[in-house]
Amino acid sequence: MEPTRTVKINDLRTRIARADYDVDVDAVAEAFVARMLAVHRALRRADVRELLGDLCDELGGGAAAQKPCS
Repeated sequence: MEPTRTVKINDLRTRIARADYDVDVDAVAEAFVARMLAVHRALRRADVRELLGDLCDELGGGAAAQKPCS
């Protein structure tokens, strides 16, 4: 696991535990960080497509392609 991800997970575990919720702290922290990272990757891909414009489509990274060009 990446150090940044580990720090975020540990921070979330502590915050959730303090609130005294009856939840699986590890599962909640993992899911939350995974979602944050997925959103970050999606935004980064969108930024790359915007920067490359038509070149992205030519490289096979258009909306219909299987893989984005990032």
